[in-house]
Amino acid sequence: MRSYQIYWIGEEFAHYFYGREQNFFQLFFESSTSQKSEKNVVEKQIQYITKEFSLRSLASILKEALMDKESFAVDKNNCFTIELPEKKGKAVLSAEEKCLHLRAKGSYEAETVFFSSLKKLNACLFAVDFESKNYGWLEPIKKENLFK
Repeated sequence: MRSYQIYWIGEEFAHYFYGREQNFFQLFFESSTSQKSEKNVVEKQIQYITKEFSLRSLASILKEALMDKESFAVDKNNCFTIELPEKKGKAVLSAEEKCLHLRAKGSYEAETVFFSSLKKLNACLFAVDFESKNYGWLEPIKKENLFK
């Protein structure tokens, strides 16, 4: 099973660290593995660079994008599920204030549907998969060219 954590990075930090995303990965990784004394400092850094998700906005965007799909379901705890036909794959998205959790198995199509829908929420969403050490923006951030 694949597992992702998705964070909403503040725009100023997203632009500053564009091209150096491994710094975000390292920070989030340290949060999950640090000892208690170090963890407080790392958690404060994460709180500073991330924004809170509006569960209402998240639910609205996902319902609007996915309600017409037979395989989409929402439970009362705001857990969103996509199950592909013939049990080819399944993905479940749950939300906390500062982090979305996406668990997927089978085909990559189910998680791709979530990623595509979440892009509409904000361009500064950063996904991390600690197990396979994958990370990146859901939608690449465009860097402005100040000198023409």
